Amino acid sequence: QPPPPPQPPPTPPPGPALPPRPPPPPRPPSMPLVEKVEGLLGQMTLREKIGQMLQLVEYMSGVEAVADGSWGDSSLGSVLYSGGLPSVGSLRERSARLQRAARRHRLGIPLLIGVDAVHGHAQARGTTVFPHNIGLGCARNESLARQLAEATSLEVAACGINWVFGPCVAAAQDDRWGRTYEAFSSDTELVSRLGEAQVRGLQESSTPVAACAKHLAADGATQHGRDQGDAVLSEAELQAHLRPYRAAVQAGALTVMVSFSSINGRPAHGNRWLVTQFLKRELGFEGLVVSDWGGINKLPGSAEQQFAAGINAGIDLVMLPGTNAPGTWNQATSGPWRAFVDSVERSVKTGRISLERIDAAVRRVLRVKGKLGLLAADAGGTAALRPPSSKHLAAAAAAEPKQLAPLVRSKWHRALAEEAAARSAVLLKHDGALPLSPTASVLVACRGGRSLGRQMGGWSLSWQGTTRDEGLGTNVYDGFRARAGRAGCEACVSFSERGDADSGDVAIAVVSEDPYAEGVGDRARSPVPMHGPDHACLDNLMKRRSSRPVILVAISGRPVDISEFDRRSSVIIASFVPGSEGGSAIASLVYGDRPFKGRLCRAWGEHWSLGFGLRLEPPPAAPPPPQEPSPPKVPVFRLLRPAPPPPPPPRRSASTTSLGGRTRRWRGTWTTLWLRSSARSRSGACGAARSSLSRRTTAAQSTGRAAQTTTR
Repeated sequence: QPPPPPQPPPTPPPGPALPPRPPPPPRPPSMPLVEKVEGLLGQMTLREKIGQMLQLVEYMSGVEAVADGSWGDSSLGSVLYSGGLPSVGSLRERSARLQRAARRHRLGIPLLIGVDAVHGHAQARGTTVFPHNIGLGCARNESLARQLAEATSLEVAACGINWVFGPCVAAAQDDRWGRTYEAFSSDTELVSRLGEAQVRGLQESSTPVAACAKHLAADGATQHGRDQGDAVLSEAELQAHLRPYRAAVQAGALTVMVSFSSINGRPAHGNRWLVTQFLKRELGFEGLVVSDWGGINKLPGSAEQQFAAGINAGIDLVMLPGTNAPGTWNQATSGPWRAFVDSVERSVKTGRISLERIDAAVRRVLRVKGKLGLLAADAGGTAALRPPSSKHLAAAAAAEPKQLAPLVRSKWHRALAEEAAARSAVLLKHDGALPLSPTASVLVACRGGRSLGRQMGGWSLSWQGTTRDEGLGTNVYDGFRARAGRAGCEACVSFSERGDADSGDVAIAVVSEDPYAEGVGDRARSPVPMHGPDHACLDNLMKRRSSRPVILVAISGRPVDISEFDRRSSVIIASFVPGSEGGSAIASLVYGDRPFKGRLCRAWGEHWSLGFGLRLEPPPAAPPPPQEPSPPKVPVFRLLRPAPPPPPPPRRSASTTSLGGRTRRWRGTWTTLWLRSSARSRSGACGAARSSLSRRTTAAQSTGRAAQTTTR
């Protein structure tokens, strides 16, 4: 049958006619990135080109006026967030306001907005703080490092930020350096693997942001571990420290940051061989090179000479936090912006900087913006550089920053942070006290036991970090209480900052460094000493109950001198800087919920070498109880089949026995019955015997069939 004809649509009820919807505005045809970049470059004046090579700090007054072109005739290429940052929602509004200002400019080129998210988006409030890189080096897991970078990219993108100043691919050689915890390891091979994983995680997630390999180069090899110092290296040593940058460029890193330090007396910001010859030509790096915080002003000469030397060396984007002129440091319009643009313009006109060099730098800046999707027709956010690598982020691929906000510090991110903190911990000493029972009486002692700030370290909530129990997360004391509470014994855990309490059959002494970052964290002594209050805490623990076993948990950004603690501790755990979920991770390790998997990423004093890490052996299984001997097993088929006939009687000699006139003769196994009767009687007796034998045979066959059926 043919299908029925379609029914006409119902007639709408009478009412006022709606106005026709206006047609959508025509969208310009998409063009290759090269054509977009060249088209924008051809529209720019010299001062607008120089403005694209400038990065200012967001909190400077007048940044929006510089970005939209209302102050002067230049432009602005980038903005960075610095210091303690507000909540995610506030950052998102700030970023949107800055991008709106940039789009009001006659060129309408969006901004690159960067932030130091070196272990998660840790400087912002309400985010997930992951372990620092030194802990990830102990975990030695590229997949884990990549997942952490993917989670970081999501929380950063939720704030409208499209650039992360990380990963740090330095190979720290001296523990006295204040940035040791930012390095994955002292081994350049391990640094290369983990750095490559984080570059891919940031740029290949569903919410991609630009990664930045830093700091070019050998900033972790300076003499005496001095920040911004000089690295005296042979050619072979220099090539080893350049290896992580080869891996980062091969992984597709979009940006590279130059180091404050020098190599054999030559500052990296003015090293043309390092930036141009090695990075751009030998490695084929096509992204942009950015200076460090005012690093270009560390070069000798006047400000104009400094800018010219850095740009000619190969720096494409100059980070200018401010000038030293009184009253102008925090003024973008009258301070660094105008000084930079005017100085570079004069250098171009005098021939100190060629116009070709300016154009090459601006091309690189625009190319990075284009790869992030900022040069699209709608410029509506970042576009995925490559297919997403994590399924949990797939729904966020085309989401706006506001839609990503509920995923910040999600349950999945907190679980990932706890797993990373547990894998980062290294068991250095064990005398048999682990694992603890959840119902054991425990005393958590010393300052680090109830200080989330020490647990998160530097670059957390502020530049240098905080010592307060501040932020979202779980400190060590709360982690132990929560774990014991699940066993119904939350009251079994107590706390004493000075260690002068008698409670607890086991003491958890959490010794820690105060948080620090670059410069402030440098130390003169080696090995780096631990703080005095922790020594007093351990003394009090021993004075109160000397027989009580002490489990030492060291929270530090580098190996520290714990030789005095070693003699008085049954267990030593190096947790380094475990992040916001470190308290739960440490408790799970001590109670035996997780195994110890971490191995040292750098040597710890003279006792523990690179790669050292103990494992807890499972307790030996109890021997099985003795069992009574069981009766021999009989096969089932023997129980079901008919029993065999009895054995034949022994052979006898022939004899006769008289039975009432009858004679029975025995001949071997056969019996012959002779009857003294008529032939008829004999015939009748034989017939009866044959009938009886037939019945017995039929019964036996029936029994055998039944047995076979049961066996099947």
